[in-house]
Amino acid sequence: MQKLILLLGAFALIGCGEKKEPVSEKPSRKTSVAANDRPKPASKEEAESEEAEGDQITSESNLESKDLPSIPAAVTAEFIMAMWSKPHDESHFIDELKYYKPGTWKLIRNIGPRKGELVERLETSFTFKWVERRFVVQKVHDETGHQFSVMTYDYDTESYRWWGLMPDGSLNESSGKRYWRDLVDWKSVHNPDDATQFRLRETVRSEGAYKAIFEVRKGGDLVAYAKDEAMWIGQLDSTEE
Repeated sequence: MQKLILLLGAFALIGCGEKKEPVSEKPSRKTSVAANDRPKPASKEEAESEEAEGDQITSESNLESKDLPSIPAAVTAEFIMAMWSKPHDESHFIDELKYYKPGTWKLIRNIGPRKGELVERLETSFTFKWVERRFVVQKVHDETGHQFSVMTYDYDTESYRWWGLMPDGSLNESSGKRYWRDLVDWKSVHNPDDATQFRLRETVRSEGAYKAIFEVRKGGDLVAYAKDEAMWIGQLDSTEE
């Protein structure tokens, strides 16, 4: 299980050394928004409003993207660390990533082999900062070795992109799509172990909070299932800005 936790990927990569507590969970008949592939609007009018709003945002974003730094054709460990070393800068930052509020966050992950059997509780913290108007850079605080990642929005493909650098030097890549206003559905694109795939359905609840459902599959079979809850707890430390 611990090896799988290291491969989980996006937003709060959990390594060794986190606080662990046994938890119990009773199966629920309720289905969360994050558990659906694509949430449906409450009415036809709401759907039309959402579609019009999406078209307007896309048009405005495409205009803004022309002056942004380019995304490297191949993201490397050196690029990720160079992004982390840059100063935090909130000026003219792209709207698509403003949900990821800069500062320190606390993550709680309940994980197990399948839904309804979440037998471990993990806690850790991580830091987000904004750089070069289009990149969210993350550092996961881990006593045994920090993990770093870079996320951006790709206007050419109309998708989110994420690259994670593991403590052993390996790289993960993921791609995400936003559905309606509050759900981003992430899927792994490349892992060191190509037989392992993950999916993260992240629901933004407020400016400083989100919940997510995490699934890990190996050879098509579900091998880990997690529920995440993250909360913003403080401003960036002066040494990280």
